[in-house]
Amino acid sequence: MVNENIIKTVLNKILNLKKEEKFLIITDNIKRHLAEEFFIYSVSNGYKVKFTLISELKQNGEEPSRDVAKEMLHSDVILIITNKSLSHTEARRKATEKGARIISAPGITKEILERCVDIDYDKLIETHKWLRPIIVNSKQIKVTSKLGTDITFSTQNTHGYAEHLLKHDKGAFGNLPSGEVDSGVINANGKIFIDGSMASVGLLKEPIELKVVNNQAEIVYDNEDSIKLKEVLDTIGQNAYLIAEFGIGTNSNAKLSGIVLEDEKVLGTVHFALGNDLSYGGENDVPLHLDGIVKEPTIIVDKKIVMENGKFIK
Repeated sequence: MVNENIIKTVLNKILNLKKEEKFLIITDNIKRHLAEEFFIYSVSNGYKVKFTLISELKQNGEEPSRDVAKEMLHSDVILIITNKSLSHTEARRKATEKGARIISAPGITKEILERCVDIDYDKLIETHKWLRPIIVNSKQIKVTSKLGTDITFSTQNTHGYAEHLLKHDKGAFGNLPSGEVDSGVINANGKIFIDGSMASVGLLKEPIELKVVNNQAEIVYDNEDSIKLKEVLDTIGQNAYLIAEFGIGTNSNAKLSGIVLEDEKVLGTVHFALGNDLSYGGENDVPLHLDGIVKEPTIIVDKKIVMENGKFIK
C-alpha cells in the first residue's frame, strides 16, 4: 500500500482539494490498484469523488471516450492514474481551459510515488522561477552531449510554471511527479542521441540516433531499440516523426527507471518528444506523443551555458 502521507501530500498539499469540489479519478485496469487507494482515502475523508475506469489506451496521447471527456469538463479537480498518457489530448486541454486543476500520472508506480513526491517544493519552485524565464526569452537553444547530440532550435509555449508545481490555481496542470520545464520546438536541426530511455521502448540498451531537419526526425536505425521505436512511429506515419517538445528535468529525487513519467523529470537530463505538439501551440494532431531522454547534456541558451554535462550553471 502507498504511504498515507504521500496520498495526503498529493490531495492536500499539491491539489489543495476542497470537500465541496467535484473530484474525478480516471484510471485503467493496469493502474487501478493505485488509483483505488486514492479513491478509498477520498471517500473516507468526505470528498466528493467519482471513480472512472477506462479501457487501456493504445498509445500515449490517444483520446479518451466522449463520455470521459465530458466528465472531465464537469470536474473541478482531476487525478489521472493510467498506464498510457492523457496529458497531450484535446480532452485534457479543454478541461484545463475550463479551469480544472489536473494531475496526470501515466505509468506511475508505488516506488515512484514514494521516491519523487515527498520533496522540497519550495526549492523546486525556486529552480523553475530561475529556469523558465531563460527558456521563454530565448532566441536559440543549442543542446550537445558527449555521445554526439548536437541540435539547435527555438522554443514556443513554454510550460513548467513555478506557480503550477502546486496545483492551487484554476487551470493548473502537470505531471506527478513534478519536475520539468518543457516547451514546444520550432526550427530544429541537427542530431539527437537518446541514451536514457524512450517511451514505448523503456530503458535503452543502445542509443537511438535521430537526424533532424526542419523539425522532422529520421531514425538512424542500426540497433534493436531503434527498430522498436521505428515500428511504433510507423503505425502512425510521417507526422509521428515531428519533434514536438523539449524539456529539462528538475526533480533531484527522480532517477532513470524506464518509466518516462519519472525519467523525463531526472535532474541533469533533457528530453525530446516526437508526435503530437498541440499542447505546445503546434498543429500536429496525431494520437501519439513519445519522449526520449538525453543524459548529461550541455544546454547553451543564446550563447550562454545554462547546463554543462548535466549540471546547472547559475
